[in-house]
Amino acid sequence: MSQRVLRHAPPASSEPRALETIDLCALAGITGGRIVPRTTLDPVLLQGLEQLSQAIASVGQNLAAAKQGASQQMMQIMQQMMQSRGR
Repeated sequence: MSQRVLRHAPPASSEPRALETIDLCALAGITGGRIVPRTTLDPVLLQGLEQLSQAIASVGQNLAAAKQGASQQMMQIMQQMMQSRGR
């Protein structure tokens, strides 16, 4: 039988941690204040959605053209079979 060693985390101190100051050099690059939630879609996201919709439309057109070509080919084969039987 193997022994299990249980390790417990040290007890949390009841006192709050002291506040630390932030270096002024680190603060120099910060501008603005609160983050304002976006009310419109990101332009990059809109462009991506537009490209995706164009790609889907293109695939749909290609699929429709391929089906039409296949059905025309099937009709030609059936016509040839009917003509060969009629002779």
